[in-house]
Amino acid sequence: MPAPIRVLFFASARDAVGCAERTLPCAEEGWTEAILWEHLLGAFPALVPLRASVRLAKNHEYLMAGSRIFPGDEVALIPPVSGG
Repeated sequence: MPAPIRVLFFASARDAVGCAERTLPCAEEGWTEAILWEHLLGAFPALVPLRASVRLAKNHEYLMAGSRIFPGDEVALIPPVSGG
């Protein structure tokens, strides 16, 4: 069985799901960003309003278009931040 992916939730994403971290099983051939979102929104419907504004980072780098997520990867959901 492939290793799960580790999903980290920050700021409003953490508030929406009620935890800072979860693991999800991932197919050996990996997932696209769209498939990952399908799993996340199915597991955590409270993320739906945040979907358009949250960025994904894989293994400490923002996810690029066409990137795949593989078993053992770490994915972070990063909502918009403001500074001052």
